[in-house]
Amino acid sequence: DYELHEVLGRGGFGVVHRAISRCKGSFGQEIAIKMIDKGLMKAAGMTRRVANEVEIHWQLHHPSILELYNYFEDAKCVYLIMEFCKNGELFAYIHKRPHFVLSEPEARGILMQLVRGLQYMHSNNILHRDLKLSNLLLTHTFDLKLADFGLATRLDNRDGEQKTMCGTPNYISPEIVSRHSYGLETDLWSFGCMIVTILTGAPPFQSGAVKSTLDKASRLEYSLPNSISFEARDLIDKLLQLDPKQRISLSQVLQHPFFEIGKP
Repeated sequence: DYELHEVLGRGGFGVVHRAISRCKGSFGQEIAIKMIDKGLMKAAGMTRRVANEVEIHWQLHHPSILELYNYFEDAKCVYLIMEFCKNGELFAYIHKRPHFVLSEPEARGILMQLVRGLQYMHSNNILHRDLKLSNLLLTHTFDLKLADFGLATRLDNRDGEQKTMCGTPNYISPEIVSRHSYGLETDLWSFGCMIVTILTGAPPFQSGAVKSTLDKASRLEYSLPNSISFEARDLIDKLLQLDPKQRISLSQVLQHPFFEIGKP
């Protein structure tokens, strides 16, 4: 029912193709198909993670979240039928730009969409846990789509907490590293790291080794170039707080002067 075209990306146990739907009701629609090899998935001990990814992604419907249209499996693979984003990963898009940065007005438009998507997830008590530039996709109209829910988790209640160690070193929150219990605020730390990356070209705590990156984060050891506006600097400082309870909330983020600047 799907006509496969070029490979869009590869992971540890799967591949994503651009495809054209031949299904009734969506005939001719451009889509992305993620094909997960069951043998590799099982060998990597990832069966539960994939099931979790599908279960959570299937429940999410928001303009800033990549749409999962359908999913099914056969003896060999699990297939996820998803929205196609013509302009690919934000990571690759930024790396085509001079100095690997976006201007603050351009960043503001993209980040605003991400905040809306995170607000929707958090209102449903779902924590993403792996926010990074390669998990943000751009459509043909440069609308942002949050993707990859392999590490996402549902908190049991509003005060729900997790203790699982996971994430990407440059964006992982100190409370996850220290194996303290954590909640929705952990995504806000990662969001702060992403703002720094988008505006400066590098994550705030990046270093040559994972341990030193995590150590720098635990000491809040980062600096911002003079090219960053006062408003951006203030927002970053309010997000990169070691105490999760001291971090600015998503609703406060939207009211912050950094986002107010661009409003008419």
